[in-house]
Amino acid sequence: MVLNSPKVRHLRYEQLRKSLTETVEKWPHFYEHKIIGKNAETFKEGLKNFEQQFPRMNKKSSHLSKNGTYLSQTYEVMARDVDEIISLWVASEEIPDFVTVL
Repeated sequence: MVLNSPKVRHLRYEQLRKSLTETVEKWPHFYEHKIIGKNAETFKEGLKNFEQQFPRMNKKSSHLSKNGTYLSQTYEVMARDVDEIISLWVASEEIPDFVTVL
């Protein structure tokens, strides 16, 4: 897991940290994490590596865009704290051919 990475504490994620702190009343918290990337082998391989980093996470669904250009993968996890969710974001952004997180 990426929890101890200095990237988790990076200012870039402070808005996400603030939003989660203000909206989540109790931890652990059920969280859905959707990653979108190019429909390419590099992205698919990156997703496999991502899943290995977070073994407590469950794959919920996978969808191709209308034209088959993009692939979205939705996961669910019972997050222990804010840092665990931010770790998901950090690791997602490191996947080759990553586009966005929802």
